[in-house]
Amino acid sequence: MGERFRRLVIVSGVSGVELGRILDLARREFRVPIAKLEDYIEDEFHAPIYEAVELLLTSRQASLGRFRRALDSMLGSLRDNKAVVGVHLTYHRRNHIIPNPLLWGLVASAYEVYVILYIEDYYHALARIAERVLKGRTPGAFSNQPLDPLGYLYWRASDYATAFLLEGLGNVRVMVYGVKHSLEGHRRLLAYALDEPLGGLGRFKNIYVSHPITKVRARALESNGDLWSFEDCIDIERFKAELESRCGNVIVHSPTTVDELIVGRGDVLKSVIERRDRWPHPEVTLHEYTYPVDLTDPKFNELYNVSKTTASPGYMEALKAAIETQVESRDLAYVNQVDFVVAYRPTLYGTTHTGVEVEVEVAQALSKPVYSIIPEGDRVEAHPLRRYGITLKSEDSLYTLLKCSA
Repeated sequence: MGERFRRLVIVSGVSGVELGRILDLARREFRVPIAKLEDYIEDEFHAPIYEAVELLLTSRQASLGRFRRALDSMLGSLRDNKAVVGVHLTYHRRNHIIPNPLLWGLVASAYEVYVILYIEDYYHALARIAERVLKGRTPGAFSNQPLDPLGYLYWRASDYATAFLLEGLGNVRVMVYGVKHSLEGHRRLLAYALDEPLGGLGRFKNIYVSHPITKVRARALESNGDLWSFEDCIDIERFKAELESRCGNVIVHSPTTVDELIVGRGDVLKSVIERRDRWPHPEVTLHEYTYPVDLTDPKFNELYNVSKTTASPGYMEALKAAIETQVESRDLAYVNQVDFVVAYRPTLYGTTHTGVEVEVEVAQALSKPVYSIIPEGDRVEAHPLRRYGITLKSEDSLYTLLKCSA
């Protein structure tokens, strides 16, 4: 191994995230070398990455040598003190989750490593994968290799576990980030991870915006409302956009950039996701998003047997349970990785909201400051042991307190 990088940024995520878009953004914005490790593995094997990974199952020792040569080749091409590398932390083949055997060598190539683990809504991710298969871009990838929504979530959970295992090495920091954050948010996070200036700013603050979700969604559902035009959703998203716009040195981490627990009447998980069902997300993002996504559409038979999975009420019930556990772990990962938390209208409708309360308590247990914006109309009589950090009446007070740089 040659000279170590001063700073290495690993961008990762399971299939459907489209790491190429993130690498293209990094290439446009920053003058550092960019590479995708799987491209080098494919060159070494003269085969698609999924075939190379399958060989790890059938001829592991022989394959490992070729994987290592791919890593050496990639590292030899990155001659700088910083770099951005796209890589899958784990692979999914034959119902196996296979850790990438090159991770330890890759992490050892730098003094400081940032791993950004990108998360996409499972339904849009699977829709992208299905479209690739239908267009013939991945021949043979899913022959006897089903990838259904539940399997996708289990694969993503394995990525989580692998990322946090790497963090135990000491020189690695992991950041979780929803793909549906704004394009500007992605730019700022890459600048932060690379320790590079952006727009004249070089020191960024990571902020998690905690706000009511479940009761807001329930009220919209009761009124048969479109979430994108529902007043309280609009207000919450306006606040997040304003925070990002007013504070050029802030990276906003938003829980609703991954929105998978979409239920209808009777609290049943929906198999057809309409735009009106999904919590609003920024319009200017890495990808374009189309709706509806029908998980029982015959096109998904390219990935999994629809009749035995998404068309089955029992399966959808199991999928809902898996989604619920990942909501909790992801939102608390956001709280763990940020510098402080802003609780926006934590007593909306004159009541408390369990998710917000838990996130505030975790932040305070981690000695992270909490700033709360509570308009007069939202106020409830506070229990002496129930506090929301520094309580502010207006957004301008927050911007002043944060010393935001535009």
